Amino acid sequence: MEHFRFFNSTAEDPREYLASEFAEYFNRFLSDGLYSQNGNAGLKVSLGSGLGVVVQSGYGFIRGYMYHNDENLIKNLDAADTMLDRIDRIVLRFDEVAREIRIHVKKGTPSSSPAVPPLTDETYVKELGLAQVRVRRGSSSIALSDITDERLTSACGLVSSLITIPAQEMWDVWNNALSDIQAAWANDEENIITEWQQIKLAWENWFDSVQNVLGVRVMIGEVEPPDLEAGDLWFREV
Repeated sequence: MEHFRFFNSTAEDPREYLASEFAEYFNRFLSDGLYSQNGNAGLKVSLGSGLGVVVQSGYGFIRGYMYHNDENLIKNLDAADTMLDRIDRIVLRFDEVAREIRIHVKKGTPSSSPAVPPLTDETYVKELGLAQVRVRRGSSSIALSDITDERLTSACGLVSSLITIPAQEMWDVWNNALSDIQAAWANDEENIITEWQQIKLAWENWFDSVQNVLGVRVMIGEVEPPDLEAGDLWFREV
C-alpha cells in the first residue's frame, strides 16, 4: 500500500492526520535523546533537599515526539532502607497509551550489591536514562557523589540526524561507471592513439607554417635540436 503526507484539506477531499503520522515523519531523521542548548545538554539531575533531586530545564525527543521542561522540576525519592542501599533511576518516559512524556523515578531494589533498574524499551513505552541516584541505607539525604549523570551515555544521548549517505550504493555506481570507461578505452584505444597522433601532427605543421611569420623558429622534440639559434623557441616533448 502506498502512503503519502501531508496535504491541505479541501471541501471535496478532506485530509486528516494523526499525531503518530507526524511523529513517524520526524522520527525518520532525528534520533531519540536530548537537545543541546548553548553547548549544554538539558535535563541535568542535581541535588535537592533531603531525599529529593532537581531536574533542570531542557528539551527531549523520543520516537518523533518532543518533551520540554521549562523550569526546575523537583522529584522526591522514597525513604531509604534501614539495612541496604538501593539505586534509583531518573528517567524520561514516553508512554504512547497515556499520551505523555514525563520524568519519573524508577525505584531500585535494596541489596548488598544494588543494581540499577533497567530501562524500558517496548512498543508503547520507551525510557531514556537521565541519572542514577544511590540511596544509602538509613540516609535522609543524598550526596553529590551519589548522583551518576547518564545523559551523555548510551542510556540517553543527544538528538542527532539519522540522515545517512548510501555509501555502498554510490560506490557501486562509481565502480560500474569506471568499468564502462575502462571497457570503452580498451575498445577504442587504437583509435584514440591515432587521433592524438593526428592532433600532434597538425600542431607540428602549424608551428612549421608560422615560424617565418613570427620571425622565430619554434621547435618541438625530445632532444635539443643541434641547430638552435638565438631567438629560437624549443619545447621539450616529455
